[in-house]
Amino acid sequence: MGLIRLLILAALVYVGWLLVKRLLRASGGGPVGGGGRRADAPPRSERMVKCQQCGVHVPEGEAFLHRHLTFCSQEHQRQYLERHER
Repeated sequence: MGLIRLLILAALVYVGWLLVKRLLRASGGGPVGGGGRRADAPPRSERMVKCQQCGVHVPEGEAFLHRHLTFCSQEHQRQYLERHER
């Protein structure tokens, strides 16, 4: 008889948890520190570009640009330009 009560209690707790989760999702709330992004939203992607000096790929937003060339760091940009623009 104790096992049946335990199973019923576990089922009630689970159903309650699902309801609270659904209510939080419907109200736009959620766990603190959720990042402000919906769980079903796809991750933001950014185009990767190749460093002209070393060949490493970096996100376009982090790359250093010179004319149409991209670099992973200012140091590699400087090295490349010293070697190729004499």
